[in-house]
Amino acid sequence: MTKSNKRTEWEARINDWKASGLSKAKWCRENGVKDHQMYYWLQRINGAEVTKPKSPQADFLPVNVFDEPKGSVLIHIDRMSVEVQPDADIELLARVLQIIQS
Repeated sequence: MTKSNKRTEWEARINDWKASGLSKAKWCRENGVKDHQMYYWLQRINGAEVTKPKSPQADFLPVNVFDEPKGSVLIHIDRMSVEVQPDADIELLARVLQIIQS
């Protein structure tokens, strides 16, 4: 298809859309035409700035992230047990385990 034929075809499509009274989007859906093609040819044929509808602006809400409390760990060594809480002092735990193992 030559450029001239393509332009003639798109002029006919644009005239058909204008005569239909439908929105561009609805006319395109009903006629199997991609929106971006319609906007391209409207701009090309009319030579005017054609604005494409903008997507709705997303609203963002602040999010507070909290560490979930973790459960304790129970360590069994022979007949002894040590319960370790999430906020335990690691150095103290290491010393306690060394003493238990010796």
